Amino acid sequence: MKEIFWNVDETERFACEFAKGLNKGDVITLDGDLGAGKTAFVRGLAKGMGLSDTVQSPTFTIVNEYRHGQMPLFHFDVYRIESPDDMYDIGFDEYLYSDGVCAIEWAVNIKELLTMPYYEVIITKDNSKGEDYREIQIDRRNV
Repeated sequence: MKEIFWNVDETERFACEFAKGLNKGDVITLDGDLGAGKTAFVRGLAKGMGLSDTVQSPTFTIVNEYRHGQMPLFHFDVYRIESPDDMYDIGFDEYLYSDGVCAIEWAVNIKELLTMPYYEVIITKDNSKGEDYREIQIDRRNV
């Protein structure tokens, strides 16, 4: 599925609707340039999951846990991960097989750790079409 958006609100609304079909154990990977809208997409996921938490990028903490809703959302930013093996030090596998949904920004850095089906979200910006123009491609990947 490929969608085009012209502002952040549209991106968040789309992610909110997408989230309504998620189940415990689902994994969503998010890749795209800096400032592409990965965290905005996760904000939409959180809204769609009924979470009341304020969503912020976990750039320096690696993972933020949002638990005030129907099911938990575990929001990872692995931009600074030096090796996929570093993820095991934070208990990554426990998050993957938990009762929540995992959303992983910069997942390209750890794709070899994903041994289960997941949703791959790629966000592309094109400034020649507008500062807020985004293309979002979502595919279901079966490992």
